[in-house]
Amino acid sequence: MSEQLNFQGSSADRLPPQNIEAEEAILGGILLDPEAISRVTDKLITDAFYIKAHRDIYQAALRLSGQGKPTDLLSITSWLNDHDLLAKIGGKNKLVSLVERTVSAVNIDALAQLVMDKYQRRLLIKAGNEIVQLGFETETELPQILDKAEQKVFSIAQERSVTGLVHIGDSLINNFTDIEERNQGIALPGISSGFYDLDAIINGGFQRSDLIIIAGRPAMGKCVAFDTEILMADGSVSTIEEIYQSRQAQLLSLGNDWRFYQTQPSAYVDDGIKPVFRVKTRLGKYVETTITHPYLTINGWRKLSELKVGDKIAVPRRLDVFGTEIMRDSEIKILAYLIGDGCLTGISPQFTNNNPLLQEDFSQAVTNFVGLKVRLETSNWLRELDIWGKNAHTKSIPKVIFRLTRSQIALFLNRLFATDGWASVLKTGQAQLGYCTVSEKLARQIQHLLLRFGVIATLKERSVKYKDTRRKAWQLDITDAYSIKTFVSEIGIFGKEKAISQVELTLEARVYQTNYDTIPVEIWEQLASVKGNEPWATLARRAGIKSYSNIHVGKRTLSRERLWKLATEEDNLPLQQLADSDIYWDEIVSIESMGEKQVYDLTIPNTHNFIANDICVHNTSFAINIAHYIAGSMRMPVAIFSLEMSKEQLALRMLSSEAKIESTYLKSGRISQNQWEDLTRGISSLQDMPIYIDDTPNITVTEMRSQARRLQAETGVDLGLVLIDYLQLMEGGGDNRVQELSKITRNIKGLARELHVPVIALSQLSRGVEARTNKRPMLSDLRESGSIEQDADLVMMLYRDEYYSPDTPERGIAEAIVAKHRHGPTGTIKLLFDPQFTQFKNLARSNY
Repeated sequence: MSEQLNFQGSSADRLPPQNIEAEEAILGGILLDPEAISRVTDKLITDAFYIKAHRDIYQAALRLSGQGKPTDLLSITSWLNDHDLLAKIGGKNKLVSLVERTVSAVNIDALAQLVMDKYQRRLLIKAGNEIVQLGFETETELPQILDKAEQKVFSIAQERSVTGLVHIGDSLINNFTDIEERNQGIALPGISSGFYDLDAIINGGFQRSDLIIIAGRPAMGKCVAFDTEILMADGSVSTIEEIYQSRQAQLLSLGNDWRFYQTQPSAYVDDGIKPVFRVKTRLGKYVETTITHPYLTINGWRKLSELKVGDKIAVPRRLDVFGTEIMRDSEIKILAYLIGDGCLTGISPQFTNNNPLLQEDFSQAVTNFVGLKVRLETSNWLRELDIWGKNAHTKSIPKVIFRLTRSQIALFLNRLFATDGWASVLKTGQAQLGYCTVSEKLARQIQHLLLRFGVIATLKERSVKYKDTRRKAWQLDITDAYSIKTFVSEIGIFGKEKAISQVELTLEARVYQTNYDTIPVEIWEQLASVKGNEPWATLARRAGIKSYSNIHVGKRTLSRERLWKLATEEDNLPLQQLADSDIYWDEIVSIESMGEKQVYDLTIPNTHNFIANDICVHNTSFAINIAHYIAGSMRMPVAIFSLEMSKEQLALRMLSSEAKIESTYLKSGRISQNQWEDLTRGISSLQDMPIYIDDTPNITVTEMRSQARRLQAETGVDLGLVLIDYLQLMEGGGDNRVQELSKITRNIKGLARELHVPVIALSQLSRGVEARTNKRPMLSDLRESGSIEQDADLVMMLYRDEYYSPDTPERGIAEAIVAKHRHGPTGTIKLLFDPQFTQFKNLARSNY
């Protein structure tokens, strides 16, 4: 039943390395825990099991998991029986005994590593015996013998379950496939950077065996104000400052298919105090960001400095996020009534609504609140919820409400609207729902909770009469027919059922039309690139549009229904996804300076965006340009280790630069007919470049050394560059962070010397830069510097004055500050920066 190996010599009487107990515990864990198999599939291969029966059981689990089926006792028993393997593994009793011997799958990851370790040791023993036999082959040339021996040991290292360096061509194939589906010479003595002014100051280029640090501020100024609120996956709402302090978050990000998905930040950035601007939209939403922060438009991400009043930006159309917490219905009703029409500043809480139906419902809720002593316990309860003592202007919804289930949030809104909400049909025949309060905070919270149901509400500032004066109030209007229908079916208003019924009857008698939830007029340009030379009227007629002879091309916004019909007729998936997206295109109504505030940013992997105050906002290129030049112009192999971005993302960034097509178009597949030639040319050019990318997260310097050594052996030439993005994401196993970084930089320097290759490590600068009047970075600004400065042969820092002063005469200019140079002078060179393609260019001539 055990694995057969050819052991010879002194090891013949020794048992091969194995751990039967660990193998049994792994299999037992898989049978017990439905999630266990996903934790070991990328770490453990079938051949690693020493016992043949164990290999068969694990293979069964892999097959079932690959088909999306459970890996429990019954399923695996059935699979083995169907494949005539059940008896061979010892029958059902064998599987039952595995389950009975296993307590849990909590340590299955460590056990998988242990089994793989034993397996690799067995392979090493086997390879050793085979190498011994090769030594006796006197008829074979020695170089061939050595090559075979090296290959046997090399193949063992390849068994490790690490993604490893993958040629950029593989990633480009994936990029091209995705786009298509959505659209349907050495200059001695150094290695040239491609920037001749920089080469001049660093003695002709990067020197082999040198460690080069390239540093810059994270996020490049794309930050949001400290009190910006972000929706979490559990339904709670936290400020970005709270997220930064906790260093953990599960939030929403917009995918390329225009849907929201849960994600986790890979970095949390404190970017100091900076000037911020408030962007307010037609729906009454607002967010405060720096002037360089990008917003999503129909034509891609655009910095705030490039936007103006009247432009439309993406905000969520629905946020299908609810919690799992549960409160008693009586508690929810009491909270809603007291927040809506309660007095929370007296001796005891009072409900001041004079509607008998609401009074009765409130009294019943109080009665059902078991053990409630109105004066004492209610006040304590409300104080714990942080709403006791708040007047009408400062009332807000307790945090716990946001974490409730869908039905209970609906109940809360139902009773809240019963106090200051309404349902009416205007004289114009317009159906409308609404809510009014003097608390801006409360109004915005209600607007957000409605969005979770897909109900779009417009928030407006009003002046209302109060006693003998007028005061500011905040009114929510729901006029979109779909939103009203959703509200009526899922939420409703207690005590106003008659008015709700009248609204329903009005909507049934009208054909749905909207001038608000539409696709911006710029979408016609994308449609034009898709349809080709076919006349618009012909396409509209094929799509079943009644007024096909005049569909107002390029003049009016498109309804979602009409865009869906046109996109479906053209069989264009990206446009279909846009028509049924999670995005509402909201108009900017004001951009106002708010002075200087503390700002933060989040680095979001893959999608690089998140939802802030219910608005979509966005969050390496210099070193990538250098890598591109060395591989493209000098034809020297380049190894890129990316700890932040995936290999597909890096390949897409390079492809955007090479093809001169904005990355937003590549991601969405919105490629015009005349861009396909550029895209094909870009892919062909990059395919020929010796660029290799490893995006294994938390990779160590030892693993990098192994990968780079292997690449150098496979290509048969010296590497031109090793690029690490970025230093602060690496782990070094030190007692503290300074010691960790010191160990990492020493090891990276050792890597450069061993492979005789320049190594560029990207690093972040601390926010100490922001505290100075002169924002140009210095060596002391290196974040978590440790021995970074000491070990580095060359330290360069990037600075763009436009980053801090949008009106600077140095717009489009970047400075590369050589702050340390072990082999020569320091100084500053200027480069052109093209943000459209994240590309740096020589300043003196533009044909680089």
